[in-house]
Amino acid sequence: MATTVTVNFTCGGVRDGSSDDDLAVEIASVPVIFLCSLAGSMLPVLSSYLACLRNSRKVMECFNALGFGVVVSTAFVHMIPPAMRNLDSPCLDLPYTGLAMVIVLATVYIMQVLETELVIAMSRPSPSEMTIFDEPPAMLAKDDHYDDAESPLEMRRMTRVPATATLAQTILRRKITTIIFEVGVAIHSVLIGLELGVADGDTFLTLWIALSCHQFFEGVAVGTSSVSAFSGLKAALRTAFLFSITTPIGIVIGILVSDSYSPTSTTALWVSGVLEAIAGGILVYTGLVELVTYQYTINADFHAKSTPRRTAIYVCFYIGSAIMAAIGYFV
Repeated sequence: MATTVTVNFTCGGVRDGSSDDDLAVEIASVPVIFLCSLAGSMLPVLSSYLACLRNSRKVMECFNALGFGVVVSTAFVHMIPPAMRNLDSPCLDLPYTGLAMVIVLATVYIMQVLETELVIAMSRPSPSEMTIFDEPPAMLAKDDHYDDAESPLEMRRMTRVPATATLAQTILRRKITTIIFEVGVAIHSVLIGLELGVADGDTFLTLWIALSCHQFFEGVAVGTSSVSAFSGLKAALRTAFLFSITTPIGIVIGILVSDSYSPTSTTALWVSGVLEAIAGGILVYTGLVELVTYQYTINADFHAKSTPRRTAIYVCFYIGSAIMAAIGYFV
């Protein structure tokens, strides 16, 4: 979120009790936000099963690019700035103003190590999938400089991993990254739901409208990610549903604690600041490494596309980023 809902200029201040009208509107926002989130996350899923869209690769490529742009923009516009603002708040009075970015950076590093080690651990070929050579390969045996007696055991016992292992690693990496990405989105969604639940008056209406759009387009990103990572319809539907309920859960929590919750309290600033920084780091890594780099920068299939087609994908990517940046102005 681009702004923190403040109800009092003093640290730890809480808002006045909600009127019945305010409470009714807050409750009404729960199903609206849920439906907006569900619609956005289901759009890529349904597109992959509708014949008119499934057979149009160009449409799906634009959906993917739009979602990728949403992910990157969400990290830099909606997650990292509020983390910096909360952890730099005078109510915390910290001597170091770069803490939020340190957490973001640490999260990116942890993501890289976690993903790499999980892929290595989970994609090791079993003995039945490897071919063992007890003797050195012919090419080495013909080498005048090759001495079998002095060669290490590792040189004489070579393994051959099937070519399908590389594809399996790619699929596994994509699934791991998607799951971690969705955890980051879930953290962010609960926090923005909490902010909406404790807001009131004109602030609430502005946030409600902006967050409805926010959740729809973020849902597009989640749906795009799940479709690319999971082949089964059930997994994609489960992902869409779980994403759709996160912000409503935050709204309900916000409504329940609104009379005692203070966004400027020490606890609230620490919790929201740290969680937003972690979520931001997750999306920075996912967006720039897993999505932009693997899908575009070093992807031979993308390089082989025509210039107009690549240009169209770039435009969709930038549109996704621009939409989330524009929403950030209002929230």
